[in-house]
Amino acid sequence: MGVSAVNDFRGPRGFRSLVPSDAWAALVQQGVRSTHHARERVLHQGQAGGWVLLCLSGRLKVVYSEPDGRELALAVRGPGDVIGEFSGRDGGPRSATVQAIEPGITYRLPDERFGELLQRFDLGSKLDAYILGKVRESSAHSWQLAHRTASARLADFLAALIDVAGPDHPCPATIAMSQEELASGLGLARSAVTPVLAEWKAAGLVRISRGKLHVTDVTSLRACSEANVSSSGQNTAR
Repeated sequence: MGVSAVNDFRGPRGFRSLVPSDAWAALVQQGVRSTHHARERVLHQGQAGGWVLLCLSGRLKVVYSEPDGRELALAVRGPGDVIGEFSGRDGGPRSATVQAIEPGITYRLPDERFGELLQRFDLGSKLDAYILGKVRESSAHSWQLAHRTASARLADFLAALIDVAGPDHPCPATIAMSQEELASGLGLARSAVTPVLAEWKAAGLVRISRGKLHVTDVTSLRACSEANVSSSGQNTAR
């Protein structure tokens, strides 16, 4: 049952799901195609903006970095997402780094051209809704950092990665990240993540190989997170 949940119909997502097909096609056609490798950085925190990326394939993580090298994953993105649009709105530098989790394809559009196309297809309100969705997501993420256990945060992160894979991904439940990368992205020590994964492996929820993890029971993984939400809420109420 858990594995089959991954194979259910997966339609367009992200900004792509909010706009007509011809508008999305026009945005892509006006961009410059670029391929990226796993772990390649496609946007750099602190650098000037000036352009946006349209993601066509491959999953990416949005990471905030400190000067000492510590990192925290703020969100995950995938096919259908627009990346880097915040800088185009306020003219500020990139607020985070975006790094590829796996090989993929993006199309690069200058902010000015992106704005022209939004106006031509009357997509301004759609982009506003999309950005507000990201803001709401960041609020929930902040709460999770403060109140959720390592197990629940890991379950949420893996579920989010599966959800953003897009309709054409051949293996959405396979995550090309090592245990060290998963822990680092969550702002945790590897020692906090390893026993959780060992428990899930023993229960048949995941398979682990070098630099890679495969979720074999997505339904049960989501249940782990939801059960933790309930217990967290009860503890807070007391």
